[in-house]
Amino acid sequence: MKEIKKLLFVLAVSGLMVAIHPAEGFCTIEITDAADRRIILDKLPERIVVIGTAAFIVLHMLYMFDETKERLKGFEMKVKKQDEFLKLLDPGLELKQILNINPGPESVAALKPDLVISKGTMEGNMSRSLKPLGIPVLYLGAENPDMFLSDIKILGEVFGNPERANKIIQYYRDKLSLIHQKVDAMPTGEKPTVLVLQYSNRGKNLSLNVPTREWIQTQQVLISGGAPVWLDSLNIRGGWQITGFEQIAAWNPDKIFMIVWNQLKGADVIKSLYRDSKWSLLNALQQNHLYLFPQDLFGWDTPTPRWILGALWMAKMTYPEKLGPDELDIKKTVRQFFKLLYRMDETTIEQHILPKLN
Repeated sequence: MKEIKKLLFVLAVSGLMVAIHPAEGFCTIEITDAADRRIILDKLPERIVVIGTAAFIVLHMLYMFDETKERLKGFEMKVKKQDEFLKLLDPGLELKQILNINPGPESVAALKPDLVISKGTMEGNMSRSLKPLGIPVLYLGAENPDMFLSDIKILGEVFGNPERANKIIQYYRDKLSLIHQKVDAMPTGEKPTVLVLQYSNRGKNLSLNVPTREWIQTQQVLISGGAPVWLDSLNIRGGWQITGFEQIAAWNPDKIFMIVWNQLKGADVIKSLYRDSKWSLLNALQQNHLYLFPQDLFGWDTPTPRWILGALWMAKMTYPEKLGPDELDIKKTVRQFFKLLYRMDETTIEQHILPKLN
């Protein structure tokens, strides 16, 4: 009974809706997820399974909470190669059940989960299929900073650890505040013009793409104080829109941030563009302001927890005079990020993270 009272106090402080059932001796937890659905849990989940689109994003969020190592029982793997980053965090990762791409409800139910977590803002078929089996599905949004911070609060409720969630949220707010303090005073007309491009040769066809307004890459530009040049040319609402060099030349931005498909060598792509007779005439290249978007084991342009590193780096590149080494040291920030958010020790950071940093 003392443990129940202690848990009630913690959850009450976090603002979570809780109901006690004296006969059963457990709490009922009510959560509103990213799909605006009310999820009712009779207890803190002990068997969690992650499935769906971009499952790795959800997993990287979950592993900011120590409870994940014990409570995660299985996850869907979209690629054959195991996530090297997660293996650094969880020595027992290989003991988790790996689900094939697009698993059926029977495969998920076989793991006996008391909670399935998926990325999305609308209820999908899997949720409807698992509902008759009494298996709740919770959705995380993770598409923009506001969604991300809301997701972290939800995970704090799922794990019964609102203190950890608040600590994570405060880290992000502190970093966002650092950027805002440095760049918000810049008048709109004086902000450097910025272009984010994705460079890909999937299917052996070169493709240049710009992100839509809601995508995290656009949000990073806005957070870092740049003036995105491509927004008025968008005619789709989500994902990436194809563009061409003629349009890029018409925009002729001050800064270009290039996201290179992971099957290519980013540094080689950047070098080739600097040597290209057409590209070399752009303002950004004339001023040596064509930048390869950073990554360590994962890119900083994705809606994984690393999005804040991408925003900080982009702010430093956009306003180097305002964010010098004293205000923002990227390597020091990287060390702090992995130490605080993933409890990674200094040796692991030095041996496995920093050598991968480009």
